[in-house]
Amino acid sequence: MRREPSPRLHEDASGIPLVKPATGLDVPDTVNFRITPVETYRRDQVANMSRNLRKCHKTIPYWRRPFVAALTAGLLLPLYRRKIAKVGGILVAGATFSLLKSEESETVFVPEALQHNGILTHEKYLTALTAHELLHQAQNHASGHRANWIANRALTLLDQGGINHLEEGHATWGRRTITQELYGTAVDTRSAPKSEKYKAIPQRGLQKKLEVYEGGCLLVMSAVRAAGLEKCNKVWADHQLLPNPSEVAVAAYNADAPTQPKLWAARLESAEAAEFCNRPSPD
Repeated sequence: MRREPSPRLHEDASGIPLVKPATGLDVPDTVNFRITPVETYRRDQVANMSRNLRKCHKTIPYWRRPFVAALTAGLLLPLYRRKIAKVGGILVAGATFSLLKSEESETVFVPEALQHNGILTHEKYLTALTAHELLHQAQNHASGHRANWIANRALTLLDQGGINHLEEGHATWGRRTITQELYGTAVDTRSAPKSEKYKAIPQRGLQKKLEVYEGGCLLVMSAVRAAGLEKCNKVWADHQLLPNPSEVAVAAYNADAPTQPKLWAARLESAEAAEFCNRPSPD
C-alpha cells in the first residue's frame, strides 16, 4: 500500500483551538499524549479496568460486594485480559485514562496499532484520532474524572449504559464537527485503509461498539440541536442528567433522531426550567 509521509503525532495539535467553539468544553491546561509499546498498553488497559471496577464496588450495598468481587475476579477481568491480549494494539490505536493521584488525563497511542488502523496514511486520520481522544480528556476535566457522577457509578459496574453512549457519542460528534471545520468534510478513521492483520481479526464485538459510538452521536447531536450546548454540557456536573437506557434507545435506534427533539433533550429542557423555577426570588 502506498503511504504518504507520516505526520508527527506530537505536532498534530490543529484540533485543540476548535474544541471549545465546537463543544463548549475547555481543554485541560495540561494535555498528555504518550507513545507506548503494545505490551505496556495491554498492561495499562487491564490495570485501568481493575481500578474502575474497584471504584464501582464502593458504591454497591455491602451484602452484594462478595458476589460482585468474585464475579469480577473470576470472570470479568480474565475475559478482559484475553480480549486485550488478542486485539489490544491492533484494533484499538489509542485510549485515554485518568492518571492516578492526579486531576489530569493521559492518552496513549500504540505505533503498531496506528499502522494497522491506517492512521498514518494521511494527516486527516491522525487529526481525527487525536481530536477524539482530546475530547475524552476534555470530558474528564469537565466531569471531574466522573467524580461528579459518583452517586450513579453503581449503575455502571457491568453495563456502562448511558455513560458510554454519552462519552463516546460526544467524542464522535465533536471529532466530526472539528474535522468538518478543518477539512471541509467529517473524517472517520474507519475509512482509513486497514492492514491485512487487522482485517484477519474477527469483528464480532465491533458492531456493538459501533452502535455505542453512532447511537451516542445521534443522542448528543439531537440534544445539542434541541437544547443547545450550554444546557447539554450541564450533564458533566450532574449525574441526574445522564441519559437513561430508554433515552439512549430512542436516540440510537430512531433514524429521525437528529431532526426531532428527543426524550433526553426534553429532560434537559425540563431540568433547566425546574432550576429556574426553584431559584429564590430577588428581594
